[in-house]
Amino acid sequence: MGRLGKILIVQKSWQPPGGSTTVAAWIVEALKSHYALTLLTWNRMNTAEINRFYGTSLQQTDFAVIYPNRLLRTLFKLDPDRRSLQPTAYLMRACHRIRHHYDLVIGTAVEEMDLGGPGLLYIHYPELSRFWRKYRDCAGKPLAAKILDLLKGETRPWMILADYSLQRLKENAFLTNSDWTGSLVERIYGVKTRTLYPPVPVSVVERAWSQRSNEFLASGRLSPLKRLDWIVSTLSKVRKGQPDLTLHLVGTKAKVGDGPKHYRELRRLVDANSDWVKLHENLSRHDLSQLAAQVRYGIHAQIDEHFGIAPAEILMSGGIPFVHNSGGQVEISGCDPRLCFTTQEDAVEKITAVMRDGRAQEAVLESLAPRKRMFTCERFVEGIREAVRSRLAGCW
Repeated sequence: MGRLGKILIVQKSWQPPGGSTTVAAWIVEALKSHYALTLLTWNRMNTAEINRFYGTSLQQTDFAVIYPNRLLRTLFKLDPDRRSLQPTAYLMRACHRIRHHYDLVIGTAVEEMDLGGPGLLYIHYPELSRFWRKYRDCAGKPLAAKILDLLKGETRPWMILADYSLQRLKENAFLTNSDWTGSLVERIYGVKTRTLYPPVPVSVVERAWSQRSNEFLASGRLSPLKRLDWIVSTLSKVRKGQPDLTLHLVGTKAKVGDGPKHYRELRRLVDANSDWVKLHENLSRHDLSQLAAQVRYGIHAQIDEHFGIAPAEILMSGGIPFVHNSGGQVEISGCDPRLCFTTQEDAVEKITAVMRDGRAQEAVLESLAPRKRMFTCERFVEGIREAVRSRLAGCW
């Protein structure tokens, strides 16, 4: 079939893991057969690794890729801040320069991007909103005025590099990963949003409940935000009444901030509880699905998680996800009070109540079953295609 138009997709990194990369990969999967795609990105892509982690079937021939030149990438590496916004700012500036060659520009990066004009943004969290409480928009000003703003502390270097415009940002159509994120974006930026939940690939056949074990799965980046040590402590208390309980921790090392230190501490914690806690690193999508299919429960303890692929994976695999009662993750569990906890005592009480009561398990599983349709790859693919069609037709 003929291609329906040319689309530029801006994403800083395609390196697994991460929720934003999951979404970006599946946007390409959804559009590759219908549009001529070009990816504007910072680092080299490994499609085999992307497919292994996310269950996509991408090939290098599905898209063209634009990278910054090697010298520029080398210079930017001199910045000691691993969370630096400079690479994303440069991609925004490059997008402003070349966007006129495309029918639509889509931004999928973690940060909310000024694409140089109307486009389509998928927002995971309004990361940049913290700047607008202190700094001013400097887009369109002469360079001397921008430098003066910088010296007065009224703007930031990345804003100058990107020629970032808050007004242009608001011209985009906004998709968000949860209603919770959408409400934040609407309140902060005064724009309307639509929720399109991230896709949750499941690559194995779901097992019957009776064939599963009293095992828990907690997955995600091995960083302090995920509170994996809290999970071990909490389930150790549950285990006093459920001695057959075991826990699988799955993830990859966090390489920035306190990540390396936290990883070493986590390894020591796992070793000290090796009779019931297991750590699995860098699992493929298939292996993670296999593991999720054998456990009965999942637990996710991050506070104000924007969405939470991990509890959604448990749901899609036929398990019961317990989540912290905050953020967008409660939408996965249907805001069910039996599954949403606040304190450690609350979590122990609710988990124990479900684990010891077969009827309670049946009731929870019955209430969760209809929610699986919300997180399928098929639903995400159709949602992205519809959003692109609407944006290209000027209907949104």
